[in-house]
Amino acid sequence: MLAYIFLALLLNGSIAFKRRLFMNYNKDINNIIRNKYYYSELPYNKLIQNIESHKIKQIYLSERMDTVIAEDIEKHDNPIEDYTVTKIAPLVTDSLVDLSIKNQVNTVFSYAPDPNTYQQIATNFLYGAQTLIFPFLLIASLISAFRMFRMNSQMSNPTSLFGNNQKDVNKDKLQMQKANISLSSFAGSPEIFQECVEVVSYLKNSSIYGLAGAEIPRGILLEGPPGTGKTLLAKAIASEADANFISIAASEFVELYVGMGASKIRNLFNTARNNKPCIIFIDEIDAVGRQRGAGINMANDEREQTLNQLLAEMDGFADNKDILIMAATNRRDVLDAALLRPGRFDRILNVPLPDVDSRKKILNVHTQNKFLDDSVSLELIAELTGGFSGAQLKNLMNEAAILSARNGNVIITEKILLEALDKLIVGIVKKIDTRDDEARRRVAIHETGHALLATLYNNYFDLKKVSIQSTYNGAGGFTVFNEYKNISESGLYTKDILYKRLIIGMGGKAAENIFYGNEHVSVGAVQDLKQTNSLAQRMVGNYGMGNKLETFYNEDVDNERNPFLGRSLSTGGKYSDNTKERFDKESLELVKKAYLDAKTTLIENKESMDIIIQKLLKNEVLTGKEMIEFISKKQ
Repeated sequence: MLAYIFLALLLNGSIAFKRRLFMNYNKDINNIIRNKYYYSELPYNKLIQNIESHKIKQIYLSERMDTVIAEDIEKHDNPIEDYTVTKIAPLVTDSLVDLSIKNQVNTVFSYAPDPNTYQQIATNFLYGAQTLIFPFLLIASLISAFRMFRMNSQMSNPTSLFGNNQKDVNKDKLQMQKANISLSSFAGSPEIFQECVEVVSYLKNSSIYGLAGAEIPRGILLEGPPGTGKTLLAKAIASEADANFISIAASEFVELYVGMGASKIRNLFNTARNNKPCIIFIDEIDAVGRQRGAGINMANDEREQTLNQLLAEMDGFADNKDILIMAATNRRDVLDAALLRPGRFDRILNVPLPDVDSRKKILNVHTQNKFLDDSVSLELIAELTGGFSGAQLKNLMNEAAILSARNGNVIITEKILLEALDKLIVGIVKKIDTRDDEARRRVAIHETGHALLATLYNNYFDLKKVSIQSTYNGAGGFTVFNEYKNISESGLYTKDILYKRLIIGMGGKAAENIFYGNEHVSVGAVQDLKQTNSLAQRMVGNYGMGNKLETFYNEDVDNERNPFLGRSLSTGGKYSDNTKERFDKESLELVKKAYLDAKTTLIENKESMDIIIQKLLKNEVLTGKEMIEFISKKQ
């Protein structure tokens, strides 16, 4: 009703405003003169031509005889376009009037004052505005009062914000089934797949497990890196299990007012108990399950009350039989210890990044609706995408399909697929290189340092390609290499392997030093220095690969991304100044030694460097196979 009143008042004010501002100027000579600021200007000679060509209906002369407004015979859609204005000298008025009479053009003299047009418009605007402002303020006041009334009602009854909005236990499950999501959609770790199949078996055959004396797990936490399929697994279990399903994001529990989140938790579990058997899935549980007392402000805030309520509902006095709680997070390290104990989350499934076999299966899943050229080898793509998650592999195939469609082709070739891979790894490659020859040569020298060392250490590393193509993420060139499958899959990196990686990382800076001298080394090695120093700190501080600190473990390096500032302030430093100084010294010495070894090795292969640099300047890209063939011939 209020909306209708508001619209009526708004319409009434708008009509009054229009009547005042847009009067019928065509019948009022004075208003035609006032509107002259909006007409297009017409030169005097053009005005004479139009009068002689009988294109003018009549002319209006201002009081000072210095302005002529001409009205065209031909009418336009916009009335303003029917008029033109011409500045004249008063001396030519007589001749202009004679010419108009001769050509039967009516002449109108205006003796009305020539007011300021902008002042008139402002007056009209204020008249219309005052008609609109009062009803608008009235409606705004009514709406504000209504909202305050509702807020007071909600504060007096907190459950009204959530209690009347129960989760639909069938809606989420139907969505999973309509999307055709099942456990077969997951092509990651087979061990995780088997665990999830077992969960479905619990829910479908609970009586058999009961006869065996087994209890269904109360909670299952899926944790792992982003994009590995944690939410997908929860959706698949919901689709296949013979149970009701409720899905909610943990951020939905976080509210401004204290007690709102806890109220939502209670209502959620009450809904589940009324619809047994039931699965509750809480996505990104770290939003509400973070460690208590970890911040500088130790007050009992809303988030902690919500977490306390969640802990009580998961394993408290209430009966949670036939209720399975599933949750997903990629930040297990920040979760409260009470949340992770058995009885709440009995099983914690680490969903890892896919290995090479799993990556191949995932690529097969995401190529079912795409056309691949015979040249495409998914085995090769699986090997090149070490460290990719399932979501990244899906994105890779989608990028390749987009590139193919952009080129007017629906078939994905190996070249297109590798181009899409480069785009994801190093960014968009610039089509036009605007750098001068000296800049390209410096980049070629830098990348040759990395690529040559990676090729020389081919017992550990597999060089994929080296390029001097610049990208839009700021890289002037790039070298792509990784460890062989047996090393990366096992994770058993030796000190020699990691040290060789340090040498390769310092190869670009060493190469520039050889060709330009220490005083003319560029800033192109900034990312190399960042990565090598970080690796050296982990080698000394975490992996026991230092000299005097070979049995030392530095928790500060392991927890360098610790989000809990308050906790770190309360615990204080764990190590003496002498230990910290020795740690820094050994880390820097390790990087310095790798830099000198890289420089020595490149000097010994200076002739090969010169040839590779010229090849890069000519071709811009060299594959690892081409590099190995070249080095083999030289040796």
